[in-house]
Amino acid sequence: MSDSVGTLSERELTVLSLIGAGSSAKHIAAQLGISASTVESHKRRIYAKLGVTHQSQAVSQAIALGLFDAPAKDRDETEMVVVHARPGAPVGQVTQALLSHGRPFILTPELDPGQWRFRGRFVTVLVDPTPHDWLATACFRAPVVVIPSVRSDDDLVREAMRYGARALVWLEDVPDLLCTTLAMVAHGYVIMAGTHLPAASSLELSGRERDILDSIAIGHTLQQTARSLGISVKTVENTQGRLFRKLGARNRPEALTNAYRQGLVPG
Repeated sequence: MSDSVGTLSERELTVLSLIGAGSSAKHIAAQLGISASTVESHKRRIYAKLGVTHQSQAVSQAIALGLFDAPAKDRDETEMVVVHARPGAPVGQVTQALLSHGRPFILTPELDPGQWRFRGRFVTVLVDPTPHDWLATACFRAPVVVIPSVRSDDDLVREAMRYGARALVWLEDVPDLLCTTLAMVAHGYVIMAGTHLPAASSLELSGRERDILDSIAIGHTLQQTARSLGISVKTVENTQGRLFRKLGARNRPEALTNAYRQGLVPG
């Protein structure tokens, strides 16, 4: 691990993870229970420690330093499954599915890996997660599978993707789909509400969209991207908009993080 990584505090790593998830300073402040100005102070310290000047560069450097999850290409089904469910949550179908397939698991009401005896690879399963649960998993660097007990609209799917979840399985589908989903996630797939895509090959980008993504990875601004590609800023914005839609992203840091997690950007 780089010396730069070691100098980042736990709070700075959390802020960096949330930046990579596309969260604004206001959203990060709300999630952490701090002021927006404090978030900006954390960001300035992060930028200084990583030797960058803005968010996209920070995310790109974080990827290069191994701070974000790499696509899981060689994992198998030996990973421990950590099932997080608060008291009263419907977990019977989840545990039964894991037991029937012989998958090792831990059922915990608290997301505190320091209390677990297991120290190998793991995947986290969140049953009806709260905002606090999303925040806690941001620092785990482990794949996350979300299980909502009530089928809802696409907002929950978008929220899961925004926080970096690898899969979403509705509770009613758990008996049939959970263990298959875990196996596919272990091999690098992203599965949202029944739609699965290979991490490295399913998302087809045009040549120009890949040029834009490469420029984002370098940390270029819109203007720098336009100059380097010899096109107008408006063309960059239009192409970038299509890229964001394909990646399920709202801004450049989130696009870069999602592309990395799908194997489209090398670490």
